[in-house]
Amino acid sequence: MSASVAIPVRRTRLGYEWRALVELWWWPLVVALLPYRLGLALAAWLARHVALYETAARDGLAHWREVRPGGDDADWLAQFRFAKLIDHADLFWAATRSEAFLMRQLPPLPEPSLGPGPLVVVSFHYGQGLWLMRWLRAQGANPRFLSVPSVREGADSTLMFLYGRLRIRVVERLAGIAPIFVGGARRTIGGALRAGETVYGLVDVPVQGAEAIAANCRVFDRPVLFPMGVLESARGTGARAVVLTGRVDPRGARVVDLDVIGDADAVTMPMLARALEKRLVDDAPAWHLWNVWPAFVARGPAPS
Repeated sequence: MSASVAIPVRRTRLGYEWRALVELWWWPLVVALLPYRLGLALAAWLARHVALYETAARDGLAHWREVRPGGDDADWLAQFRFAKLIDHADLFWAATRSEAFLMRQLPPLPEPSLGPGPLVVVSFHYGQGLWLMRWLRAQGANPRFLSVPSVREGADSTLMFLYGRLRIRVVERLAGIAPIFVGGARRTIGGALRAGETVYGLVDVPVQGAEAIAANCRVFDRPVLFPMGVLESARGTGARAVVLTGRVDPRGARVVDLDVIGDADAVTMPMLARALEKRLVDDAPAWHLWNVWPAFVARGPAPS
């Protein structure tokens, strides 16, 4: 395994602020301010040689090994760090470059387009999804992103809180429409879909106490629990459903994976779990939540 430079930080308030400065602001901003291809190359170098996101990366590797043994540890860690760093740099690219620049990096729009009409876009904490807001908007499907409100109490540091606030603002600008904040949002989701709008939600969110709850799907033959709120809110609205993710491949090319499901009423959690598993086979380190994998594991057996 190649050596990497660790960032020594104690678990203090100052330590959390310093790590947020380095990992959420400084290196992502430096990457984004360079010419695009040079920024990608720097991100790849940093992912190999600087221990960014160290706790998440090491925990993620350990959990991945529990699920799928084998492979090269150093390579997995580098890919995991690269995926997270580019995800953060995407915010600053979006804030400092034109929307036309973003669209030039993404693959062409599919035919026929996704809009108009009610649409549920399901995604995961996988790869880099921020620019997909603009990609969807180009198809007439302005996505109302489901988001946790950015509040100071929910962040480890002030800089993390400010990063979250900035990201929500950029999401709204790229989407061309305000997000929907979770927490009693089911009526809002249903109303938006009945009004012909697009709702964009991530379903791979840990459910508190999942280990004591019956699983509703399986990932790599492990019983897993994902929240059903988005799917339940879409029932009876006449919405269509797609699974959408974006990522940067090893060559630096942007890849958009789109699975058209059809009627949202027909979507099941096992279907979505299979879509996630397919993506993990293609690029496992691109999933940002390997470090909290145990929080998804539920009481089995579960449908597959």
